Amino acid sequence: MKICKIIIKDYRQFQDFELDLTYPEGHEKAGEPLEKVCLIGSNGTGKSTLLEIIKNDIRLEDGSISRQSNSIIKYKLNNGSSFLKAKNTWLSDSIEKMPNYKNLIFDNTYYDRPNNPESNISNHFIRNPETYTLGSFNNDSTDLLINSLPEGDQNLYRKDIPSVTLNDSLFLFKHFPFYHTISTDTLNEFWKLLIYQIKKRENNLLAFQKQEENLDKTVRKVQEEFDKKSPKILNKIAELWDKILNKAGLEFDVEGASNPIQLNDNLQAYIRLKGTKKNIPYHQLSTGIRNFIFRVGHIFTLYFNRNIERGFLLLDEPENSLHPDFLYDLVDIYTGIIQNTQFFVATHNPIIAAQFEPYERFILEFDEQGAVHAKRGTTPVGDDPNDLLVQDFGVRNLLGKEGIKKWERYVELKTLILKETNKTEKTKFLDEFMQIGNAYKFPLQ
Repeated sequence: MKICKIIIKDYRQFQDFELDLTYPEGHEKAGEPLEKVCLIGSNGTGKSTLLEIIKNDIRLEDGSISRQSNSIIKYKLNNGSSFLKAKNTWLSDSIEKMPNYKNLIFDNTYYDRPNNPESNISNHFIRNPETYTLGSFNNDSTDLLINSLPEGDQNLYRKDIPSVTLNDSLFLFKHFPFYHTISTDTLNEFWKLLIYQIKKRENNLLAFQKQEENLDKTVRKVQEEFDKKSPKILNKIAELWDKILNKAGLEFDVEGASNPIQLNDNLQAYIRLKGTKKNIPYHQLSTGIRNFIFRVGHIFTLYFNRNIERGFLLLDEPENSLHPDFLYDLVDIYTGIIQNTQFFVATHNPIIAAQFEPYERFILEFDEQGAVHAKRGTTPVGDDPNDLLVQDFGVRNLLGKEGIKKWERYVELKTLILKETNKTEKTKFLDEFMQIGNAYKFPLQ
């Protein structure tokens, strides 16, 4: 299940807002929902708000749906269904049968009397919000909704590993939720998942050993066959993390990780220096590296060894505190993890935005009335991020104030050099011209 279109009427900065999340005409998948979406725009244009709306309308809390007062939010899904959510009520029908839907603001009178001809919704019927919502996602299933926040408020200076026990993780065998928040506030949840995956593999190994076809095999043979089918979670985490850690001379110490046995045991697993093999406390890692490995590790663990059939990954500002060198492969890292998942990214970084096709990139802008509208990007995938800054992000000038002054002086010197007849003065101007041009890499023509 993927979202094809979102239409919002009168909610916060969104007035008559429409977001078409399908492949454009001419594409071989024209009309089908995009696999991944990138939201860019200046602060306040609603990138995070859109992610929040999607998250709230999929996540059920106590059997209810999310509330956007005095608003109409329409979703169209790739399974052919489309429906409106007006205030706290879902109205199921196709967009074509909704006359003047953009001009309607529903009130409780219309809810109570859906067949009122004056309401212009006489052909619509109200479904129970507990049984018909955007997602209807279920716990203990193949559904997955991940909301990855830019950062949290806690655990930023954790001195040791997250405080979790084996007993805490056993709960996941009884109840595995479909919704997960990822931030520095949820490191304990990540650690629980790691322990759960370790113990789940042990249980699967015992079941594999007891299969009829394996009873007469040697223990080594059974172990080898099982290892091929079921890799260890910590080994896979190491492969993932080391793509980043190696650049900083670090590695994940898989060999030194302990296996929790008793109910009060915790998973002891650390980062270490590659040269000296000395453990480095997590709080001593750079903010960017620490936040990234926990974020990507958490997401990876949620998909590991699971067959996800319906998923949404909402990733807000994945670039936080990361050096630009780490950003060029970031989208590939995440898309290599997820399966059957629609991937939404909100970013301010042109390096990340450049990893999306222009039709996957949506620019949110304010109009003259202060409402937000969206348009697709124009800069081709993989283009120079500076081109993206100018064309899609709308940055007027990439130079700082001093840079602009130097450019103006540089242009002025071109004229002075041509006009000056005094050889000494001409040489002086030329030296200054070359000095500025070389320092700022301005064109010498």
